[in-house]
Amino acid sequence: MAKGSATDHAVFASGARIHNRINETLFDRPQDNAPRFATKPSGGIDPRPWCQGFYAALNLIKSWRRLVDLDNPNHGLLLPILIYCVDKKGKSVLGKPRPGPETAHFIEHEAYKDIALVIPVLRELHYVTRYDDPE
Repeated sequence: MAKGSATDHAVFASGARIHNRINETLFDRPQDNAPRFATKPSGGIDPRPWCQGFYAALNLIKSWRRLVDLDNPNHGLLLPILIYCVDKKGKSVLGKPRPGPETAHFIEHEAYKDIALVIPVLRELHYVTRYDDPE
């Protein structure tokens, strides 16, 4: 950065301002940082894009990747999110769901509601473990 142009400095400053605004929200007003799900053409909630983005980010952050491990006691916190995620081959990351109308109804109309419950716990877990592991 010492040898950067004025444009380089402006871009860096802009990124820093956005980062600081996000940090401020996460620390001072965590309730303002709730998942915003897409809406289906029929008017229902579509959590899939948000969940898939969360899953992609999860795999980028070393300290969070361990949550995907089934042996991790905190893995269950991800289930309401992972139920909507697919891998690179388009297969569910949790495997095939149990067949039946109850399961289909739960996935389409209920499971996403638990995401709002686990996000604060995941956020707290992240801040607690974030500095325990060198990246």
